[in-house]
Amino acid sequence: MMNAAIRVLLVDDEEAFVRGMARLLKFRGIEVSTALSGQDAVDAVKRESFDVVVLDIKMAGMDGIEALEKIKELAPDTEVIMLTGHASLASGAQALRKGAYDYLMKPCDPEDLIEKIREAHEAENIRRHPVLWPRKLVGEIALHSIRPLLPDAGVREALEAMRRETAEEAVEEVFVLNAQGSLAGVVNKRDLVDLARKNRPEENLDWNRLIEKPQCLPDIPISAIMRADPATTREEVFLTDAANQMILHRARSMPVLRGGEVLGVLKLLDVFRYLEHETE
Repeated sequence: MMNAAIRVLLVDDEEAFVRGMARLLKFRGIEVSTALSGQDAVDAVKRESFDVVVLDIKMAGMDGIEALEKIKELAPDTEVIMLTGHASLASGAQALRKGAYDYLMKPCDPEDLIEKIREAHEAENIRRHPVLWPRKLVGEIALHSIRPLLPDAGVREALEAMRRETAEEAVEEVFVLNAQGSLAGVVNKRDLVDLARKNRPEENLDWNRLIEKPQCLPDIPISAIMRADPATTREEVFLTDAANQMILHRARSMPVLRGGEVLGVLKLLDVFRYLEHETE
């Protein structure tokens, strides 16, 4: 059962950001505590337990990387999501090496943060209580249809494909198939935002602003930025194993293959919801 409110510690030395984001998270049913420094965050983790910590990297005094290390020593099962400015991509990668679940670029879309918090919480549950999850197979869950692009499609086509998400289905990634129909690579929202920020560093871009300003993306093919050999799974794989593979690769979705054919896309949140329903 996973109906209890997610307990989050929100850490940033920008007090206005903390107040505003805490208010949004609480409105969405998340239980929030706050800290305005790395040391305060470490002290909070010593006093009580949290499901997820959201931690800014750049803070005065104890920075986010040092705080991350201390928090993981105190509470190794607690997932930590790092927040980093566009000038600190190297720090974001360093945070992942130090055990962070993932990182988001600032300014971040509150909906992206909320979804990432929920993913981190469900990932924590799978790792803490693996024997509670039913041994269902990937082939037993409904898959999403794939929306492929060819390698020579422009990056703005990838933006348009992800922009066409609906209330029922968010599109976080687009998959690239070669002329023979085999999987060639993947591009996600973060890839496009990072590319646009590098191309137009003077713009204060997040995903929503990029949708409004697609011209911030350079005129290059998707093959120039796609990540080749994305993680994949098969119908006969256990759902828990597929979920752990997505968690390991920090992917929100994964193609399901039969031979060289792409059958569809398995989404991490769908796995969480399905497994949760089966254990109720």
